[in-house]
Amino acid sequence: MKYIIDTGLVFDSDERTLFLQESPGESLEIGAITARLFVEMLENVSGVERDYLLDVVWSNHGLKPSNNNLNNHISLLRKNIASIAAVDDLIITLPKKGFVVNKKYSVNVVGDAVAEPPVEETKAAKNATAMDYPVTLWVLSITIVILLLLLGLVITKDYHALFGLC
Repeated sequence: MKYIIDTGLVFDSDERTLFLQESPGESLEIGAITARLFVEMLENVSGVERDYLLDVVWSNHGLKPSNNNLNNHISLLRKNIASIAAVDDLIITLPKKGFVVNKKYSVNVVGDAVAEPPVEETKAAKNATAMDYPVTLWVLSITIVILLLLLGLVITKDYHALFGLC
């Protein structure tokens, strides 16, 4: 996905690159952790807490989180942005809370690579298959019982013995 910040800065999260719209050939590649961090910040423009970032960016990927790691990657991200777009106030620190993307810059998302179905449709589809499964089992079970009775009837040719009569 590409994020376009109104300063002309473009962040391609798939390629993990930063570049200006007018010069896409001159891009700067950033590390995976820094890219995940930037995506979380761009997706949550109202701000992100430190603990949330530590969980999503580090813990969920099997890495050991620490405030020092977070501060280092924020610093690296700021330097990378400043080197490409000469913007030094895109990321604002909320002391002892977290970080927020400066509201004076608009962020637009371009190109959704894979469109996911809406959550409601997915739940409805799962519920439909879950409801159909017991019915299918009952029909299959009844069919097997009927076939076994018919097989017993053909083999014994004793209708009364088959049903326990007599």
